[in-house]
Amino acid sequence: MKFPDGKWWVDTLPTLSLPSPVKNIPVQKHFPYRKEELPIILRIDENIVIAASGVSHPKIMKMILSTVESQRMLLKAPDDLRQDSIMKQVFEKVNKLLWRNIETRKRNLRIRTYNVSPLGPTSGVLEFVPNSMPLIDILKSLHQGDEMDITEARLKMKEFQSQSKNVRIQVYKEICHKVTPNLRTFFFNNFTSSDSWFESRTLYCHGIATTSITGYILGIGDRHCNNILLDKSSGEPIHIDFGVAFDQGQALPIPETVPFRLTRDIVDGMGVTGVNGMFSKNCEHVLNVLRSNTQYISGILDVLKYDPLYTWTMSPLRKKKLKQIYFNNDESDKGFDEFIKTDTGSEANAAIETVKRKLGAQGLSNEAVVRELIHEAVDPRNLALIFMGWSPFL
Repeated sequence: MKFPDGKWWVDTLPTLSLPSPVKNIPVQKHFPYRKEELPIILRIDENIVIAASGVSHPKIMKMILSTVESQRMLLKAPDDLRQDSIMKQVFEKVNKLLWRNIETRKRNLRIRTYNVSPLGPTSGVLEFVPNSMPLIDILKSLHQGDEMDITEARLKMKEFQSQSKNVRIQVYKEICHKVTPNLRTFFFNNFTSSDSWFESRTLYCHGIATTSITGYILGIGDRHCNNILLDKSSGEPIHIDFGVAFDQGQALPIPETVPFRLTRDIVDGMGVTGVNGMFSKNCEHVLNVLRSNTQYISGILDVLKYDPLYTWTMSPLRKKKLKQIYFNNDESDKGFDEFIKTDTGSEANAAIETVKRKLGAQGLSNEAVVRELIHEAVDPRNLALIFMGWSPFL
C-alpha cells in the first residue's frame, strides 16, 4: 500500500542526510565522521507492507542507503518502545559477560538483539530482522494435521478459564492429546544437509537456554508465540517486545505461572535429548555467569532506577493492549486496573531485590536451580493455568 500522506517521508527525509536509525554505526575515534562512513538515507520506497502478526500491526518500510544497500525497518504506533530500547542495552551487557567467560564463549552463547529507536512515549522504529518468522506462523503450518487446530484449542481453554484449577488442568491435558508437538519438522524442512541441520539445532538450543535463564532473572513475561521469532537461515530464536518485565506478568488478571517459555513445541525443536543434555548444561553455564556477576548486574539496574525513560510498571499503552486481549473491551474489564501496579517509586527497589534474590537462590547450586526451573516450566499444572492467548499447549 502507499504511504498515507507520506510526502514528507518520500520527498523531504532523503534530503536531510540522516543515517539509518536502526543500523549499527561503529564509534570512530576521529571527529567528525566522514560522510562515506555513514549509512545515509538516500531514498524511501513509496510502498509499505503491514505486518500480518502483532497486535499493533507494524508497518514495514524499505530504505535505500548510501552504502549501496537496502534496509527495512518497522514503524510502530501506538506503542511505547522505551522499555524495549533499554532492555536491549541490558542484553548487550549480558552478552559481554557471556563473551568474557570461557565456557559460554566457546559455545557462542548470546542473546540475539536488534536495534530499537523510540520516537516518544507512543511510537518508535525497530530494525527489521531479515529471514525471521514469528513462531506462531511456523507452528500454524506445522500443526495443520492435528486433531484439534490452534484456534479451537485456545477457545477450549477460554471456555474453562474461570473453572477450578483441577478442571483447567484436565482440559489442558485433553488438548495436549489432540495437539502433537512438531517443531522438529521446521529444522528438517529448512536445513537439508546434515551439517546445517546439526548447526541450526545447536544454535537453537543455545539461544533458548540463554534467553530462558536471562529472561527468568529479569522477570521477562508475555512470551507468547508472536513475541518469539526464529531465524529461518540459522534456526536462532529472537525475542521481541519487552513491555512486561521484572515479574509484572505475575500481576496480570491471569498470572503467568512459569519462569520462561519451555512448552512442548519448544522442547520438540531440541531433538531426542529434550531439556536434558545440551539445553540444561547451557542453562547452567549462563546462570553461573550471571550469578558470578551479581554486583555488575545490580549496578546496571541501579542506573535504571534514575533513568526517566524507564518505567518499572506497565505503560498506559501496554495496559490498554492487555485489557483488549484479556477482556475484549466488555464490561468485565472494570477490575482490570486493580491487578496492575502503578509506579509509586518503590517498584524499582522491589524489582532489583527480586533479581538479587534469584541470583542468590538461597545458596542452591546452579544445577539445582536449573533443574527446578525446568520442572516448573514444563509442569502441566502450571501451563494449564496460563492465559489461553499464550498457547501453552504449543
